[in-house]
Amino acid sequence: MAVKRACGPGLQPGLTGGSVFVLVRRHFIHIILNPTAGRRKPHLLDDVIGRLRAAGADVTIDLTEAAGHASDLARAAVRSSRPDIVVAAGGDGTINEVARGLLGQDVPLGIVPLGTANVLAIEIGLRPRAEEIAAMLLGGPAVPVGTGLAGGEIFLMMAGIGFDGEIVGAIDPRLKRLWGKGAFIWAGLKTFARGPGRDIRLRADGREMRASWVIVTNGRHYAGRFVLAPDARITEPGLTLFLFKASSRFGFALVLAALGLGLVAKLPGVEVLRARHIEVAEPRGVPVEVDGDARGVLPQTIEQGTQLLRLVVPG
Repeated sequence: MAVKRACGPGLQPGLTGGSVFVLVRRHFIHIILNPTAGRRKPHLLDDVIGRLRAAGADVTIDLTEAAGHASDLARAAVRSSRPDIVVAAGGDGTINEVARGLLGQDVPLGIVPLGTANVLAIEIGLRPRAEEIAAMLLGGPAVPVGTGLAGGEIFLMMAGIGFDGEIVGAIDPRLKRLWGKGAFIWAGLKTFARGPGRDIRLRADGREMRASWVIVTNGRHYAGRFVLAPDARITEPGLTLFLFKASSRFGFALVLAALGLGLVAKLPGVEVLRARHIEVAEPRGVPVEVDGDARGVLPQTIEQGTQLLRLVVPG
């Protein structure tokens, strides 16, 4: 796989709304690669880069070295070279970091999905096919997408408090590299066996609430291809709050089964509402995950973002 720094279009219905976007031909393409994720799909990335260069694009590649590094690399790329697009090559966590570095900038974000779940890629209808990814990066429209904030840092897809936060926090990075989704399943089984429910207390837009598990989503999909919020659109700013009241293993098993069928919102004991500002106070120390990566523990504030991000999508 070419990893040294070197120089050298179908849109999902509803993503662009009623706006008209002019397709452009991008020339300067800066890729920020998570090398750990890149090892999972090396041929996909190589194929994309080859197609970009064959089309005449000037491609540069930076490698991340630690958590948070992708944000610094994105900011540095915009300052130093003003690329036409900055591309996050990795999973949803890497994409989140690059997005943080681009927020408020005029340079759009592109993605090469190399992760375990690739929720954002699924959300925008991007398949893991090199020809489609390269065509999107070269000429796909850049659309404004809404963001959320967790602890003051943005997220693109979701934040989870309790069950999924504990799963993500329990994952052994070595097993994740080796097993991919299997590592999430193993961590999920262990969390489920311990008893998944927590007595989470929160205030949503001033209203006191309680739940055993909390998810805040910015789009339709969750944990891969599962449709959690069918009416949500990442291009329409706004957060959807899911409160799961069941605390038993059986209750959680019903929720997970309903998630697989796209019927979560129809379950009794599940409350769904739009929310702008969510303060989650207790129990202190409960893990939080954001876009598939651990993001600290309670207490935390989750709120609708005030800035849009320009995201390149299939066009």
